[in-house]
Amino acid sequence: MSTNVRLLALLTLAHVVVDAYATTVPALLPFWQERFALSYALAGLIRAISDVTSSVAQPLVGILTDRGRDQRWIAVACLLTAVGVSLTGLAPGYGVFLASVVAGGLGVSAFHPQGYKLIALYAGNNPAVATSWFLVGGNVGVALGPLIGTAMALRFGVGGTGLLLVPGVIFAATMWWLLPRWSAEAREHPGPGSPEPDDGQAKHMRSRQAGATASTLVAGFGINRRVWAVVVLVLFVALRSTISSSLISFVPLYYVRIAGTGEDVASLMLAGMLLTGAVATVAGGYLSDRFGRLRILTLSLVPVPPLILAFLWLPPNSTLAAAALWSVGALITGTFAITVVLAQELWYERRALASGLIVGSAFGMGGLLVPLVGRAADLWGLPAALQLLAALPVAALALLAVFGAILSPTWNRTPATRHNEDNT
Repeated sequence: MSTNVRLLALLTLAHVVVDAYATTVPALLPFWQERFALSYALAGLIRAISDVTSSVAQPLVGILTDRGRDQRWIAVACLLTAVGVSLTGLAPGYGVFLASVVAGGLGVSAFHPQGYKLIALYAGNNPAVATSWFLVGGNVGVALGPLIGTAMALRFGVGGTGLLLVPGVIFAATMWWLLPRWSAEAREHPGPGSPEPDDGQAKHMRSRQAGATASTLVAGFGINRRVWAVVVLVLFVALRSTISSSLISFVPLYYVRIAGTGEDVASLMLAGMLLTGAVATVAGGYLSDRFGRLRILTLSLVPVPPLILAFLWLPPNSTLAAAALWSVGALITGTFAITVVLAQELWYERRALASGLIVGSAFGMGGLLVPLVGRAADLWGLPAALQLLAALPVAALALLAVFGAILSPTWNRTPATRHNEDNT
């Protein structure tokens, strides 16, 4: 099939909407903390539940949706996300509130495997370009969520989250109606340069070529070594995710409770951090192809500890504090795609599972550690707890060193070989 630009654009816009919902709940933590009289640990639990339900279930959802052929299930996922998040502000008690958070998280979890699958299916000869724009759309949504959610809460109270149901319903209905029509048009009218219909021999040759390319990267690896490399990579992503999830959760609380600013300023600072991360995602992918994945991952982590400390030591309302925080967001978020590619290269026979482990389980594991940061804030204060985050990049760099040692027999070859492998 040729590239279906209309369908790709629709899915990317839907990704903006769904991921905006994903960051609305944690961005409103100052409101939830006051409404339910929560400690920092319980406030962090909200973020953990949101992360786990929207991440850990992704591999399972991917397996289930791969078995089905009705593409409109992605519209149901968008609707579930909108309903769950919109009901949080209308919940009469903490239990119903958490149930709404779970429902919204499951909707987010159900959307992403289907979204990436459809993007690849209708990208024609440009799957990498289409996937990168789809990813950037999600990052833009992540950045817009705090601004939109806070604006609704400030204007209408926490019950204003009910108005967030409208865009989700619109996009769910639009996808339910257009997906079958536009996908049918793509199958009936393939464009010039489209691949020939698949036959068994063509599939077999493409599979062998893909396997040969990927196996060059892991030549000489036994299955145990490759599994250990993936395990170390998952732990690395979990640590890095803990930094980003903790900042997303506690930066609004830091500005409202410690700096004494309003919720609007807090949401602006958080949105700026997330938007710089969205821009850096494209740059991170390009730089890793040009200079090597491990090198860019390492260089991205080295400045993070001093930047976190600078953000906490500088006046909160200063331009330098904002620059330090937003730089952390760019460095942490901008290397997301690199870890996904690394996992796919290591486990080329199961690329979907490898991606699910990184995107889903690893990020969920990072969210589970956020309540521990909240507990530290209860014991020693929020600034001290955020200072502890500066130690996590050091631990992540240690894991990268282990990861590099596992890969060194294959990756530390001649410069020409390393260049070819990195570009592959």
